Order: sequence, then C-alpha cells, then structure tokens
Amino acid sequence: MVKHMVAAAVLASATVSPATAWAETPKPSTTGAPAAVIVYEKSGGFAGIHETITIDRYGKAHGTTTTTSADFQLAPAEFRSLRRRLAYIRTWSSSTAGCDVPDHFTYTLGYRGRHATRCHNLPADWRPAITRFEELVTRYLAPQPSATPRPSASGG
Repeated sequence: MVKHMVAAAVLASATVSPATAWAETPKPSTTGAPAAVIVYEKSGGFAGIHETITIDRYGKAHGTTTTTSADFQLAPAEFRSLRRRLAYIRTWSSSTAGCDVPDHFTYTLGYRGRHATRCHNLPADWRPAITRFEELVTRYLAPQPSATPRPSASGG
C-alpha cells in the first residue's frame, strides 16, 4: 500500500513540474536563433518586403528584414501583451482570399501549435497582433537614421 502511495505522489509531482508549464516545449536551435514558440512573417508588396520575427518562450527574439537582422529581448510586459493579442485570435485557418490582389502582403502567424497564412484582407482578430509585430519591426529592425553633423549656429 505504501509503495502505491509513493508511486502516486511521484507521478503527481512529475505532472505538475515547471517543465510541463508550456504545452509546446521548444526544440533546441542549431542556428543560434531562439527555438520559436511565436512566429510572424510578412512578405510581398511592391518593394518585395520580407520580415520575420521568431520568439522563444522566454521572450528572446530574432528578427530579419530584407536589409537587417537582430536579436533582442522583449520586456516582460511587452511579451505578455503580445501573447494576449495572439491568444485573442480565433481565426487560425489559412486562406488564399486576397492573394490575387497585385502587390498584396502575405502574413503568417504561429502560436501555441497553431499556424495560419492570410493575404491582403486580414481577419479582424489578427489586427491587434499584426499591429504589435509591426511595432516590433519598427523598434528593433528598422534602419536607424545616421548621425549627420549639423552646421553650428555660429557658422563655424
């Protein structure tokens, strides 16, 4: 009887361990980029834009655009906000609607084992998350203006 109680206690503690807190445990990455649990991709348009952001379970992110690449860490509040916006999404089916529009953008999202691609007209529940990703691209991946010397007011 005691053996059964000990076995049940060990089994119960194993099922509540921190390792099971996330259903999708990321696989180790061999490229140096974080093992993604959140994925964002935007491509297309007249200029041939291609932006990607992958974020691991700790908020460590890797982003690329057609001109730059960077690793960055999301602040805890920023990471929670993004996850809330992704959790709000209910439209996880892919669609080709709008893909026939010239110079359209194609968006791909991945979160909690779900993955979907949409073109041009996004479902309303995608907009808050897409807006947040676009803000991240601007903050962490947009080219920084170069510091050009200004002429002094004294003319010298």
